[in-house]
Amino acid sequence: MRKGLMLVVILGLGWQTQAQLLTPLTHQSPPANFSKKGTTTPQTLASGDTLSLPFFDDFSKAEGAPDPTRWVNRGGITVTNRYAKNAPTIFAATFDGLKANGQPYGGINAVGPTDTLTSKPLYLGKLAPKDSLYLSFYWQAGGLLDAPNFSSGTQFSLQLEFKQANGTWTTVWTQRGTGRSTDFAPVMQAIKEPAYFFDGFQFRWVSSGNQAAIRDVWHLDYVQLDKDRRQGILNNLDVAITQPIASLLRRYTAMPIWQFLVNPEGETRTEVGTSIRNFSSLPAAISWRGFTQNLTTLAVDTFLKASAPINAEASLSIQGMPNSSFLSSQSLPYSLQTTFFLITKEPNTLTLTNDTITRETHLQDFYAYDDGTAEAGFSFPSSSAVQVAYQFELSKPDRLDAVRFFFTGNNVPGTALSLRVWKDVNGKPAEQPFYEQSFTIPAATELNQWLEIDLKQQQLVNGRFYVGYRQPNGSTFVNVGFDLNENADGKIFYTNGTTSWESLTGFNGALLMRPVVSGTITSSFEEAELVSNSWVYPNPSKGQLTFTQNFDRVEVYSLTGQKLLVLERVSQGQPITVQGLRNGVYLLKGYYKDKVKTTKLILQL
Repeated sequence: MRKGLMLVVILGLGWQTQAQLLTPLTHQSPPANFSKKGTTTPQTLASGDTLSLPFFDDFSKAEGAPDPTRWVNRGGITVTNRYAKNAPTIFAATFDGLKANGQPYGGINAVGPTDTLTSKPLYLGKLAPKDSLYLSFYWQAGGLLDAPNFSSGTQFSLQLEFKQANGTWTTVWTQRGTGRSTDFAPVMQAIKEPAYFFDGFQFRWVSSGNQAAIRDVWHLDYVQLDKDRRQGILNNLDVAITQPIASLLRRYTAMPIWQFLVNPEGETRTEVGTSIRNFSSLPAAISWRGFTQNLTTLAVDTFLKASAPINAEASLSIQGMPNSSFLSSQSLPYSLQTTFFLITKEPNTLTLTNDTITRETHLQDFYAYDDGTAEAGFSFPSSSAVQVAYQFELSKPDRLDAVRFFFTGNNVPGTALSLRVWKDVNGKPAEQPFYEQSFTIPAATELNQWLEIDLKQQQLVNGRFYVGYRQPNGSTFVNVGFDLNENADGKIFYTNGTTSWESLTGFNGALLMRPVVSGTITSSFEEAELVSNSWVYPNPSKGQLTFTQNFDRVEVYSLTGQKLLVLERVSQGQPITVQGLRNGVYLLKGYYKDKVKTTKLILQL
């Protein structure tokens, strides 16, 4: 990492470099591209229902709100696999400055109570201090996000509270912010006071910090409450998955299917896997599987099947080689889901949800280094004319149709930007773009989601090329989504004012910018020739077609052979409007009785 780009933490301001800034999100980023589904689905209890011991939740059931069978209400908590770092098991509960609806609790500088996680009521009336009740959990400050500020009091803190029979909540444990991120640490809190032994006992965690963004962040995982426990003994009969799955692709997280098919073996990772951990004090004999599923045809390919003992309190990496032949068995755009699951025969059904994890990989019409979700905003707080360029490399020539940007809620709507496309010069963007068009950041209701900018004219791209934007002089700086769970190190370039292109390294993340390509390559000579020989007009067309004869049906294909549309019972001279297609060149096949006619069509919508 170059000295001028060293990543440091500025208390209360997020992540900052000398010229760039990673800013905490002010609105929740919706999950995309990967997901998790548990193996058991307990029935949802009514809000007043009371639970019996043991109580257990490691938040691995699903992304979103906490499990309603364990917790009273959401209280602003987010359950996700994207914010914590090296959690005990997959997924953790996150406390930050946003409500359950993704909106801030208060103004930009407001500090105070933020998220709350409250257990369902529990039956403790027949128990007593001699039954050795302990509540255990793991906590983390910051993780991949903004660490809680230093606090000598409870202004920036996470607190555990117990409820007494008279309704009073008592603080029994407090962790104050230090301004630094931490690893997960275990806590065992004894329940000894007679006031807690009643039917309807509850416990809760309450965080405090900045009330306007995903700042002063705490994470919680692996919560257990049971009797007959001993201080310091955290063992549990549980073997769990602890890490997310990587993309099936070697260079990208998503790429166009026709580009992938140029070299499927070279584009597919040689190993994909996860890690598992034995939480027991005894060795465990388990087995595991890994498979991919075509989400269009539902075909499945199992690429990993193994079993082995895992030592007590040990971790193990499980890996398999995806089958590139299976991935390349379809030429039409589609998505794949990778699944890893364990066969553990655990006695507690509540621990089964951490035995399965999934992730999607897209072979569609776009390139991506990101997983589809933003954990921060990436920006340049500069009054100079900043440029940001993102490097991509094609397997064969293609045509650039559009660029997708994820603008976070930190942006000012109406800010004018310039979409730019550059050629490559010795591993960096050319001094000047070969294509440029202006656009504005959309209204606030359209922020924190993908915005697709269609190019006014398709652009031929080959080998390495770059997409990005120019931020004008004096402009309010722009926040583009930044993914902290993937890594496009060395692919992001920038200029600030009159400086030459520099590579941004050491950030360990990926911008949420995606070029969209069409897979069509046609020279201007070929285009002119196909117009003169066409049996459909106008050609080029703005979307309305008229045919010079009757057809039983007309099929529309991309130039890579993908069937995109079928027009039934086409009548001579009757205009037909085609929908769902982009600008580009297409192949038409017209069928009439036993005859087939073929021509090309240019769409200029």
